[in-house]
Amino acid sequence: MALRYASIAGDEQAVRSHTGLTEQEFKVLAASFGEEWVHYIQYFTGEGKERIRQSKERKNSVLASIEDKLLFILFFLKTNPLQQVLATTFGLNQPQASRWLELLRARLLAVLAKEKLLPERKADRLWRVVVGESKVIIDATERPIGRSVDDETQKEQYSGKKKPYD
Repeated sequence: MALRYASIAGDEQAVRSHTGLTEQEFKVLAASFGEEWVHYIQYFTGEGKERIRQSKERKNSVLASIEDKLLFILFFLKTNPLQQVLATTFGLNQPQASRWLELLRARLLAVLAKEKLLPERKADRLWRVVVGESKVIIDATERPIGRSVDDETQKEQYSGKKKPYD
């Protein structure tokens, strides 16, 4: 049996564990995602080519509802399964899963960009966003940096934040 939103709807814990969002957050995002999807599919094919004439989505689509499409992409982003595992979970084959991932990821990014929910990557744009905010939380990842073999150079580059290993 394939995973569908209808099977987890109403179960707050299941929605959160599959998507990383509360059910209310999922519904709000689904509304914006649905608008983006309808607009996109009206003018473009699944392969991203411009349609010759306007169209609607097929009724026999494997991921029929907007909620199923959003669940599919959020489930992938949260759990990062192999495409074959994702395909099996949603009742698809691996090439279908790959095409859906590419298509839905782009639509989700478009929605998040419109809602201004994407992280800022440039310092000057970040400054414009946070100016006037009373509280800013920055999350960072520590990355290892290669150390020089020369003892003097190592001492110059050592920040003092961590104890050197003796």
